[in-house]
Amino acid sequence: MNTIEITTDNSVINYTELDVKRFIERAGQLSDVKYKVRDFFGELEWSDGEATITRSDVNELLKSIQCDLIRAEYKATVTITAYITGYTAEDEDDAENCIADDINVSIGSDGSIDIDNIEVTDVEEE
Repeated sequence: MNTIEITTDNSVINYTELDVKRFIERAGQLSDVKYKVRDFFGELEWSDGEATITRSDVNELLKSIQCDLIRAEYKATVTITAYITGYTAEDEDDAENCIADDINVSIGSDGSIDIDNIEVTDVEEE
């Protein structure tokens, strides 16, 4: 297989014929992306040099050029129902208090979680 040797700043890089073909293909894709972006902005309704764009419109463009979409922050109120068994305590009151203290809830991403209330009900001996 043919190789191309390029020397820059005292370092030598060898590219195979397949590497060069991939570079050429990628350059063509970048040209397509450039025109998609230009067309997107060219098709907007401009007034006095300004246009309004929604995030969903921008995300459609980003999806079409295979880029990561713009994400938004969300908030939610969540109700969690849990059934706890096998919890050892001195009595029902002790179980109710300790269970509430021992419950931990976390969220796995960059979000934060604030627990407003933990209510333990229907405590009974197994």
